Amino acid sequence: MARAVLIAFAALLVAGCGGEKTVEPTGPVVGTLPKVGKANPAAGKKVFADNGCGGCHTLQAAGASGQIGPDLDKVLKGKDAEFIKTSISDPNAEIAPGYQPNVMPQSYGSELTSQQLNDLVAFLQTG
Repeated sequence: MARAVLIAFAALLVAGCGGEKTVEPTGPVVGTLPKVGKANPAAGKKVFADNGCGGCHTLQAAGASGQIGPDLDKVLKGKDAEFIKTSISDPNAEIAPGYQPNVMPQSYGSELTSQQLNDLVAFLQTG
């Protein structure tokens, strides 16, 4: 009896696979995704605070004095927006001297929206 039930179940699974109908995507067409607005350093300061960045990093503009990660006033001086954005979204791409990889969470690139990331970068560039 149990074998017959398993065979029937397997047949139903196979029958449900490979439907003959082609489905068209219903989401936005490529190139029509929402555009990111102009970067806002004040909003970036909030992103910095809301995500606990000051718990690990020192940044005078944020009143932060964390000691786990690099002092952002020093390591970001003279760095361009692309470097800063990569440092947030892929923190192991370049490790500051004296620090170890895999200490900073690797998830900010997917947790922050594009707007939040751009705002945060703008804020970090003001420091």
